[in-house]
Amino acid sequence: MKLLEKASVQAFHKHRLGGSNLQAMGFRGPDSQTKRFETLCTWGNFSGCSILDLGCGYGDLKPFLDARYDNFIYLGVDFLKEFVEAAQERLGHLPNTQFFQSDFLTTGLPEVDIVIASGSLNYRSENVLHPWQIISQMWKIAGKGVAFNLLDAEVFGQDEMLCGYIKDEVLTYCRKLDPQAELITGYLPDDFTILMHK
Repeated sequence: MKLLEKASVQAFHKHRLGGSNLQAMGFRGPDSQTKRFETLCTWGNFSGCSILDLGCGYGDLKPFLDARYDNFIYLGVDFLKEFVEAAQERLGHLPNTQFFQSDFLTTGLPEVDIVIASGSLNYRSENVLHPWQIISQMWKIAGKGVAFNLLDAEVFGQDEMLCGYIKDEVLTYCRKLDPQAELITGYLPDDFTILMHK
């Protein structure tokens, strides 16, 4: 992703700061976020695992996981400073919880058990290899697996900031890494989830 593209993403979210958390991150509402999180959690039992949340925003995934799993380590990363500061203020006091600002497109990431990305891979990029490079990076640092969602190009309309992906193309690529990679649809009209295990 080019510098100008990154600046556009920052501007997209900063323009929404001051509204609701969901609005700032581009979600339509709490129901769409909850359904995405619920679907990501069908990956399996996260208890006792280390989890990296790529594009964590305000850290909303953390309390969602807290209500379902025990004794996990949560690391949230986002490249927007305002998100990381707000997440740290809200949730940074919790045990086994850490937030840090980083551009995960260009910097190294810690090895963890599970990597999760909810909505953070949908930004447009002139680099046609962009999504595949990120998926490969996620897979490389994950000791147990990966769960992520993307917008469905067959349903999602044209947008200057976000883009959809063809489900079968993404699944085909992921099955080169994990032959048993699973595609989940039907929880939202314009979204799909990929689950991968090692």
